[in-house]
Amino acid sequence: MSKSNSPSRTSSTVSEAPSDALIQLLSPDGYYDYLGIPKPKPADTKPASATTTDTVPDEDVIKKNYRRLSLKHHPDRRGGDAETFRVLNRAQRVLLNPKLRGDYDLMGIDLNDVEEHADDNDNANEGKDGEPSAAPDTVVSQMATSTLAGIIQLGLRTVMMGAVATFACRYKILMVPMLGFLCFIAYRIFGAVKAAPANSSASLADMISPLAIGVGLLCLYSGRDFPDVTWSYTFWFGEGLVVAMFTLNSIQVPKSSALVVFVGILSFLVTLWLRGKLWRYVTVIGLEAFVGIVAVMAFPIMEMILDELLKEKMRKVGEKVRLDAKLMKEYYEGKTAALVSEDGDNKSL
Repeated sequence: MSKSNSPSRTSSTVSEAPSDALIQLLSPDGYYDYLGIPKPKPADTKPASATTTDTVPDEDVIKKNYRRLSLKHHPDRRGGDAETFRVLNRAQRVLLNPKLRGDYDLMGIDLNDVEEHADDNDNANEGKDGEPSAAPDTVVSQMATSTLAGIIQLGLRTVMMGAVATFACRYKILMVPMLGFLCFIAYRIFGAVKAAPANSSASLADMISPLAIGVGLLCLYSGRDFPDVTWSYTFWFGEGLVVAMFTLNSIQVPKSSALVVFVGILSFLVTLWLRGKLWRYVTVIGLEAFVGIVAVMAFPIMEMILDELLKEKMRKVGEKVRLDAKLMKEYYEGKTAALVSEDGDNKSL
């Protein structure tokens, strides 16, 4: 192989062709083959999705074979190679770590192997037992975090809405400070928009939320005619408007026109049932708590199911990779044998 075509697995350019040992280490199941470790076979009694094996590699044998081979490939020794030594060290670490070994057994390829500054990254990112100290968040975990954050915010705003609709809106001494606070927030938003650069995402539309909540509070206060009438359409409009604003503020996704209309219609329909009743707000808070508990339980189960589906897919890909590697090896061995035989026949002639 020419120097220009040699593969590079580090940040620096590899100037020499990879050694036979490196090629064997990087081949499917090469960690087992080169260290002379029998590859564990899945137990026949386990389901296809199980990752548990019926035998576990002998750690003492792994360490013994690694020490012998590391002396041979150490960069400071004659004939040693830094990249082969690095991959050999990685092979020992993977085979001694149950989690990393389980991932490696799926495809026979180390997809978690770092490609540059391996030693520095290992020291910085791994814990005492050689396992990563912190795993990156998956898509499901990020979805779970966003969903739970939204549910918690909605629950807190429901508590606030219940306190306002059932108690605070009855007294002017409580309404005036709340309206003043909302006007102050709108004023601060106005000042921030004016001071922001032209390409800023801030706009005067951000003032709509506090102003709309203020209008809703006024309708809540004026819609109660004590002591005879405790509910009116004015009260309903104010309650629906405040609920809609609180709900939109709890949503963590970009708010399109369709979403705003949907939330608005749903909020006004819900407030037809709420009607400023404390027990009904308590019921809504209980439902939100139930949804939060279901989300806490559902997302881990969903992640487990997706993980098993992904492992099964990787296992099938690994079988294909191993089969292709075996066919290529047989092909090149046959081709080499044919060339040797042809060369022998030519010499005999």
